[in-house]
Amino acid sequence: MMDTGSRNANTLNLEQLMQLGIQAARDGNKPSARIFFQQILDVDTQNERAWLGMAAVAETQEERARFLFTVLQINPNNQQAQRELQKLRQKQESSNTQVIRYGFMVLAVVIVLVVVVMLMLLAVG
Repeated sequence: MMDTGSRNANTLNLEQLMQLGIQAARDGNKPSARIFFQQILDVDTQNERAWLGMAAVAETQEERARFLFTVLQINPNNQQAQRELQKLRQKQESSNTQVIRYGFMVLAVVIVLVVVVMLMLLAVG
């Protein structure tokens, strides 16, 4: 069993790791930030701030979403995680809309080309 002094020292160390992770993230050093946040999570898997930190320095949008969902599993009322997930959803919807728009543009160009070729063939024949 850990005494109060050990627990306080551990909490202080976790807070120091958190500050180092935040600073590394601000400096753009994502690999170091991930290491600091992971060290916190190795000790405290329920640390919302560390999961949010991991989300901030995630390598992919999918990874970021997974970390944010983890925060919401720990605390469904975490507003920061809710906001960030909403931003991800909006970005995904916007991306999907662009793909559809480009798809229609390509289809329109193909149709125009087919019509032009058919008209040329009719004119020759």
